[in-house]
Amino acid sequence: MPALPTPRRLILLRHAEAVPPDPGNFSVESDMARPLTHNGERAAMRCGMWLHQNGLTPDAVLCSPAVRTQQTLAGVQSALPPASPDTVLLCPEIYEAALGALSNALRQAPPQARTVLLVGHNPGISEFARWLDSRNEKLDQGFAPASLAVFEMIGSDLVPDPTTWANCDSMSLTLHTFTRP
Repeated sequence: MPALPTPRRLILLRHAEAVPPDPGNFSVESDMARPLTHNGERAAMRCGMWLHQNGLTPDAVLCSPAVRTQQTLAGVQSALPPASPDTVLLCPEIYEAALGALSNALRQAPPQARTVLLVGHNPGISEFARWLDSRNEKLDQGFAPASLAVFEMIGSDLVPDPTTWANCDSMSLTLHTFTRP
């Protein structure tokens, strides 16, 4: 009897704590350049350790190009097995993304990926999580910096697996875990 496939999982991660915006400079460039604080760097590493301890190594990563999201991803990756550079996609549409943009970004995930990590910003990450599983009360608390939500795709553990990221919608995923390591 063949082994059941690993369920498809989506991990939403809000970037860790970043330095405050430069007073008086509200430009996109200034906001995109904000780095993590020291506490944010440590929180990103804790997220990576939590993912590792829970056997959640991403096959593909979708990340906003902002400095703080890339630094969060670097902290996460420091605790995980090395990833191939082609598994990380910097997606400009994730920065300041509305719900539809995050959904579209997810649909672009490689079809063979079983675990996808999406690193982004609020309020988009919170809104996307609520859209994916609107009935789960755990998501009512919102996404603090360095919060993780792990969703599992319904039916992705079947043989044959009828699911794809390209067809993912609000009826496809259910919240498995919500945490802030």
